[in-house]
Amino acid sequence: MDFQDLPLGKQTKYPKSYDPSLLVGINREEARARSGIKLNLSSFYGLDSWTAYELSWLNSKRLPKNGILYASYSSSSKNFIESKSFKLYLNSLNNKSLNDQNDLEALLKNDLERCVSDEVTIEIKQMPRDFIEECISIDSVGFSAHQGKEEIKGELLEVSTEEVNEELSCSLFRSLCPVTGQPDWATLRIKYSGRSIAHENLLRYFVSYRSHQAFHEECVEKVFQDIQEYCSPNELAVQANYLRRGGIEINPVRSTSNNFSKEVLRTKNQ
Repeated sequence: MDFQDLPLGKQTKYPKSYDPSLLVGINREEARARSGIKLNLSSFYGLDSWTAYELSWLNSKRLPKNGILYASYSSSSKNFIESKSFKLYLNSLNNKSLNDQNDLEALLKNDLERCVSDEVTIEIKQMPRDFIEECISIDSVGFSAHQGKEEIKGELLEVSTEEVNEELSCSLFRSLCPVTGQPDWATLRIKYSGRSIAHENLLRYFVSYRSHQAFHEECVEKVFQDIQEYCSPNELAVQANYLRRGGIEINPVRSTSNNFSKEVLRTKNQ
């Protein structure tokens, strides 16, 4: 897909009526090729979990109703949703009158499934989900930074001979939107078993993404692929909780096991 065709980075006239054609899907295969991701699709599992805090519609009496939308779909779907198109689409629902919440959920499910070409799970809540449990943060681990632009290098990652079961987090992760160049901030969490990954090297690897332009989903799969290649864990799960933009959070998860929690919880800085 030509990035010039995306709503990102363009002046936008916000919709006044329901318009499902606003949704834009980005082809995963093309995105993975662009980021050099060569994962065997049968070797991992995952989902893209979205939280939209500004969901609003009209009931049958045309009175406004609000809620928090949780939508998720498999990482094996043909497409993933372009974030600004999702915001515009949700805004188009603001003046849409529906009989009840079940009708809204059915409408959302139908439209989003058409966009991603796969099944989508929909949940509308009045209160946000719980916070995820704290784990070991590597934010304060020191390392020597190199001058100039540092490209992503998986060979920065190192392991010891010690076998561990460990869960680590880093709230310093930053990447850039591939269309606008604007920064995207996230807390990255990795849960793994196997030879211990050096925390200093892992932090340096995460920081090397600061000038990397890629969609959220691409970044998570690149991290997942590099840890697999250079650390060879027995089991691995990578989750990114991106700070919201336009009232929307994107939280991709990739795992070697299909037993990971499908209910993606939020971090405290979200």
